[in-house]
Amino acid sequence: MGALLGLFLDIGFLSGRPQDLPASRSLPIVTGILAFLTNYAVDTGFTQNGQRLDFALAQTSLLGLWIGLVLSARRLWVRYGQTVSAVYGSNVLINLITWPLSFGRGFGALGSEILAIALAVWFVAIITKILWHAVELPLVLSALMSLTGVVVSGWVLITLFPLPPS
Repeated sequence: MGALLGLFLDIGFLSGRPQDLPASRSLPIVTGILAFLTNYAVDTGFTQNGQRLDFALAQTSLLGLWIGLVLSARRLWVRYGQTVSAVYGSNVLINLITWPLSFGRGFGALGSEILAIALAVWFVAIITKILWHAVELPLVLSALMSLTGVVVSGWVLITLFPLPPS
């Protein structure tokens, strides 16, 4: 368990690769559930728990779907388990760092907003590095795919779940 956590930390610090993770059938499921739970814990912008639950489920599902589309476009579906585990695990790490900011009015302060933006940029960098290893494309194309996935996912989420009035 400690070795697996170390692998996820390595991926989060851009020194690990998705293929370093074990090729396990249960790992994508476990990391997906953890990503869903931490997405739910961090996304406190909704007042109703049902809406918050739906948002976290959609957020996690879109991430997994997007990774699947990228890999299937390159005919590398066999790498889905390790790649999605790396992305979900990184999502969990970023969420755990972000979680203290979501309590109360934590995101209202300028410093916490800057930290949230920095963590979002870091998450895109992590996804870029994961895709670079998984789909074997130049780093610039992997970065464009990462940014496209994040922007499209964000657009879909905002369309499905409009922000509540503040």
